[in-house]
Amino acid sequence: MFPKHAGFFYAQQSPGISCRAIAPNCCARVRLYLMPEKTFQSIAIIGTGLLGASLGLAIKERKLADRVIGIGRPGSVSHTTAHSRGALDHADTEPSAIKNCDLVIVAVNVGKFAEIFRQIAPHLKSGAIVTDVGSTKERVMRWAARDLPRRAIFVGSHPMAGSEKRGPEFARADLYQNALCLICPPKVRGKNADRQANAIDRVEHFWKALGMRTYRIDPVLHDRWVAAISHLPHAVASVLVNAAAKEPEAFIAIAGGFMDTTRIAAGDPAMWTDIFMTNRKALLAWLKEFSGNLKKLQTAIRRNDAAAVSEFLTQARDVREKVHSQK
Repeated sequence: MFPKHAGFFYAQQSPGISCRAIAPNCCARVRLYLMPEKTFQSIAIIGTGLLGASLGLAIKERKLADRVIGIGRPGSVSHTTAHSRGALDHADTEPSAIKNCDLVIVAVNVGKFAEIFRQIAPHLKSGAIVTDVGSTKERVMRWAARDLPRRAIFVGSHPMAGSEKRGPEFARADLYQNALCLICPPKVRGKNADRQANAIDRVEHFWKALGMRTYRIDPVLHDRWVAAISHLPHAVASVLVNAAAKEPEAFIAIAGGFMDTTRIAAGDPAMWTDIFMTNRKALLAWLKEFSGNLKKLQTAIRRNDAAAVSEFLTQARDVREKVHSQK
């Protein structure tokens, strides 16, 4: 059954399965350890900023691979920092460093994905799996289908984790713990269907082994969802800060509400520019929806319609409380 050592049982547990369900007759003193299954021997992380370095730390802490290779720009301080912090076993600057890797994770700004795909394409071994941590997916999936070789399989991933901070100095092994990872599988068809299905399962297992929940989703729907719950809030926070900057003297009175509401506006402008540009269609649709709601509130205030204002605010409060209670 389960291998036993020094009086303890070791087993691999799936999410939602209790220890009692696995070993119902265990006495109270027996402790069940959850041992992650090593699904990849060698993993390459391209881009070693906050997300990439945190991935390296998490993979190494959970022993999910024998070797973690980080690939970054020559002379990159971030690359050196990630290595010195123990997120990488080996730091390299050449795309060819991925040649023996089973899994390649692209963790650079999404606008650079197409270039990265072209650079790594000649070096991917047969059966290699490529995934990412990008915030948009429809365009990324198209780039992958166009630029990556058929001998490798791309599975889109979007771990909904991060921070307004940037750089490997802020990386931590628990960044992905308990967060949701949206997975966009490639279209499974033809003679590669079984191989693609296996790759999708392996990528999903990888994120779960990092402590994440997973949800498979179509790339177009993914982009529409994240435009509403992630990209629009960042745009609105930025608009709010820029609007309030018209009265800079007022900033001496800033309290928690303003800082909480605008926290995400402190994010990396280069990263968010790429996100907005690669998800233009969905974001513009939600900005239009936002503008409509803003005009509705403006109209109610202009008309001195307290009942309409109260109804508007009540609706927002109730939706917010419902969402919060489900978290």
